[in-house]
Amino acid sequence: ASNLCTYIARGNVALSVLMTTATTIGAIFMTPLLCKALLGAVVPVDAAGIAFSTIQVVLAPIAVGMLTNKFFPNFVKKILPFAPVVGVVSTCLLVASAVAQVAEPILNAGWGLQIPVLLLHLVGGLVGYALPRMTGFSEVSSRTMAIETSMKSSAFGFLLAKLHFGQYTARIPSAVSVVWMALTGSLLAVTWRFIPVKDE
Repeated sequence: ASNLCTYIARGNVALSVLMTTATTIGAIFMTPLLCKALLGAVVPVDAAGIAFSTIQVVLAPIAVGMLTNKFFPNFVKKILPFAPVVGVVSTCLLVASAVAQVAEPILNAGWGLQIPVLLLHLVGGLVGYALPRMTGFSEVSSRTMAIETSMKSSAFGFLLAKLHFGQYTARIPSAVSVVWMALTGSLLAVTWRFIPVKDE
């Protein structure tokens, strides 16, 4: 979703894909380690299963996309105009699926869950934009990093919670996060699409 929003915002898609790849590779190692360190005593964690799911769900599609673009560029050019629409519809279905599975607990949790999750994405986007600008990155790169940091994959977190954590409630925060992630990223993408970047 972050790569799609970067494309819509006319950001640096190559940087977006690079950041997604880097954080995904990092997640393969860090997610099991953090789960073991923070939750190991409470919830049994399948570290190998989480690593495999990370490769299967996130890293493999990125690799397929990059290889398709490299070896079949004409095919990619033909389907590229339809890619944003397919991406938006897929994101909507992903959000709807995650929320529908835990709708009642989300409603029962109220704003006490909604506000912290919203702030996670908003603060991530603000810091992701401000820090690169203060350290000399271009406007386009800073916008790209803001979208990336505000849209870290809640849907993937939901999937991991569903597959690898026995407790049903473990998936609720990620389901809420999926909604705010999509709204925050989409808002940034549409806003920046219509705010031209001045020559730097």
